[in-house]
Amino acid sequence: MARYLAVTAVQREGQLLAELAGDAPPPVAPGSCLVAIVNNGEWQAAIDVSFPAFYERVLRRYRDGVWKAMALYALDAERAAALEDGRRVLMNGQPVLDPGRR
Repeated sequence: MARYLAVTAVQREGQLLAELAGDAPPPVAPGSCLVAIVNNGEWQAAIDVSFPAFYERVLRRYRDGVWKAMALYALDAERAAALEDGRRVLMNGQPVLDPGRR
């Protein structure tokens, strides 16, 4: 299962590689991971797509229109582990409320 990271931290600390995804993932330096920030127009998520199978799955959903935008970032692998939080956030950066916690 792919890891979900803190969106705003990835945007702030990661190196933007591409605003649009290509068929093959862009290369990243050793010790870094590839993170896709995707959104559906309402909320966004930062997903570690370092493994080709995860990249292909997210890219397929982007091409199918599930995700409206997809940007790729390189992020230090150790920092990515620290930013793992499993949350999605609204387009304005606010957390998406869990339906059970409203």
